[in-house]
Amino acid sequence: MKDEAEPPDPNTQRPMPTRIRLRPAREADDPFFVEMEFRTTWDNLSPSDRERLSREDVRGALQLTHELLLNRPGNQVVIAETEKGERVGLLWLGINRNVITGEDEAWVYNVSVAEGHQGRGIGRLLMEHAEQLARRAGFHTLGLMVASHNARARGLYEKLAFETTNTLMRKKLESLPD
Repeated sequence: MKDEAEPPDPNTQRPMPTRIRLRPAREADDPFFVEMEFRTTWDNLSPSDRERLSREDVRGALQLTHELLLNRPGNQVVIAETEKGERVGLLWLGINRNVITGEDEAWVYNVSVAEGHQGRGIGRLLMEHAEQLARRAGFHTLGLMVASHNARARGLYEKLAFETTNTLMRKKLESLPD
């Protein structure tokens, strides 16, 4: 089972097989976006949430989230593709209000690379593009959230000088007796 495998070393990188181009997403990319969003979300759920929730529950929740977030001003979805037009990665960049400072920040809602193309620098390319887009839009901060068990992504973000500023913690509560 994929989830039980040891995560690949984020310090090793396979060469990019071909030139990768980045372009704004189009309506024809919607199925790719939805599937990449689902895969990324599912892979980053805690083991207990994966046991508790069905894939259909997660797909339904994502659909509602997309309807809310994608309609906000400032959202951009970028597709990474090969010269042959094969979609190999996704960046969803938007705006998020920092609840502590009250400032708007550029926010990476999703950056993901298709299976079989990971470890080739595509994620780094997408993150560097996110930084460029954020700077051009006048933002001083680029934020994101990463699952604590996603060592590969955390390693990439640390290499790109992201700092852990907050840790999100949860505790499952037992139901009260009737």
